[in-house]
Amino acid sequence: MAEKKNKTSNKKNTGFAFACWLLIALILLVFFFVKRDTIVSNLKNTDFFNRVFGKTPEFVQKHENKTVPEEDNSDSSIIQIDTKPAKTAEQSQKTDTIPETDTEQEKEAEPQTPQEPVKQEEVKTGQKAQDKKAGVENKSDTGKKDEIKPVVIPSVNVQLCFVLIDSDGSVSRQIASRSIPKSDSPLSDAIKALLAGPTINEKAKNCMTLIPSGTKLLSANVKNGIATLNFSEEFEYNPVGVEGYIGQLMQIVYTATSFSTVNSVQFIVEGQREEYLGSEGEWIGSPLSRSSFR
Repeated sequence: MAEKKNKTSNKKNTGFAFACWLLIALILLVFFFVKRDTIVSNLKNTDFFNRVFGKTPEFVQKHENKTVPEEDNSDSSIIQIDTKPAKTAEQSQKTDTIPETDTEQEKEAEPQTPQEPVKQEEVKTGQKAQDKKAGVENKSDTGKKDEIKPVVIPSVNVQLCFVLIDSDGSVSRQIASRSIPKSDSPLSDAIKALLAGPTINEKAKNCMTLIPSGTKLLSANVKNGIATLNFSEEFEYNPVGVEGYIGQLMQIVYTATSFSTVNSVQFIVEGQREEYLGSEGEWIGSPLSRSSFR
């Protein structure tokens, strides 16, 4: 019984092995028919049968290679199309005819052309010219802005006393309001403006002055409501006479007392305190106020 079982199992194993070998043979046969041209071409190209058996079968010798020859660059060209930009016909001809070493030398020589430094200098020169032009335009713009924006100078209004002379020769006061630059000594500025005489607009209103031409204010100070004013020697000589002396003193007193800190004026000529003014003998020995000219 054991022998029969062994024989039966051996038969089964033999049948299974045969079936496996048959399956493998069929697979190889199918693969051969599918890849027949490729296999035969490889056998022919490698001269397999001649090396192993000493003779190549006739069907292998007569087989025509349908595969693309290795020398054909069609595959490589396809790869180049996928990975690199397409080349024109002229570029491909240059690539085939010119050696790689020459191409590299040309590429290295291209940046060293003699025209490039000239272009850079031209660019720098043009840039400098543009910068200079921009600087001039900026300066001109700045000048225009300065002209447009006026400089504001602080000013103060003062009351200047001038005179009016009627047709009968009588003299009367004429007060003119004038704006002058503001400073730390407004009294001195007002007296100096009075000594300079009336402006064109003030003259149009018939304003005149009886203060002798060329008179200058040498100094001025205020103490206890008394303004001590020191004039140059021209203040002593009035060509109009008595009315002229009275008029010039009145103009000074009314202009000085327009300031709230001044009540009266003490006249001094060339630093000397005198009792009378001019040959007509107008009293200046004591401070004069507005009430002195009623």
